[in-house]
Amino acid sequence: MNKKYAGSELNLTAIQNIPEINPDDDVPHIINRCLTDQNLDLKNKDILVIAQKIISKSEDRFVDLKTVKPSEKALEISKKTDKDPRLVESILGEANEIIRAEKGILVVEHKLGHILANAGIDRSNIARTSDHVLLLPKDPDASARKIKNYFQGLYKIKIGVLITDSIGRAWRLGTTGHALGSSGIKTLMDLRNNEFDRDGRLLQSTVIGVADQIASASTLLMGESSEGTPAIIVRGLDLCDDSDTVKDLIRSAEEDLFR
Repeated sequence: MNKKYAGSELNLTAIQNIPEINPDDDVPHIINRCLTDQNLDLKNKDILVIAQKIISKSEDRFVDLKTVKPSEKALEISKKTDKDPRLVESILGEANEIIRAEKGILVVEHKLGHILANAGIDRSNIARTSDHVLLLPKDPDASARKIKNYFQGLYKIKIGVLITDSIGRAWRLGTTGHALGSSGIKTLMDLRNNEFDRDGRLLQSTVIGVADQIASASTLLMGESSEGTPAIIVRGLDLCDDSDTVKDLIRSAEEDLFR
């Protein structure tokens, strides 16, 4: 790793007792209250990692499928994928294009640019009836920026904020955390033609997705089922930077060999 941010120690702390989040809840205020209750505070250069689900809930990204009228295209894809046509319609509404559609599988390019199964639409842990689903935030970078500005103004420090979600990978089993939105944090480290390996060879292809690495590490504490710990403090990295966002992690369609 680049000497600029690599260290010998990394500390991750789960913020406890964050309550069920509802539409219009003030997420940074709630997180700060939980920090106080836990006798924690944020320090300069900390990274606050937050699960997208509580952001989506606070932004009222719920959809009641009973109100969704499937289009002809959704009905056609529903038959092919064996999915609820109302869910398919919701997926299409969040998608730029369909990447793969077959039985049990509907992978799309989300409007945010990410390649996701079901456009990232979720039914688990949303505290609603079985007819409700939850969409991703409309603008995760803006959501992260708002939270960053709140805490920087409150603590008079510089921090980064990362909004994460879980994602499946094409060539490996199991989900892992990935970065969905960010503010104030370096997301991508391009070492090509800038750094050398230990043998003195100039690096030619090394580009490090540090935001995804942080998201994945944070998921170890967040969990993937009923843990209820959607916010993590990451301490020990020097990555506070406004030069890029999660959008810089997305491979262009022209470079994507698997579309």
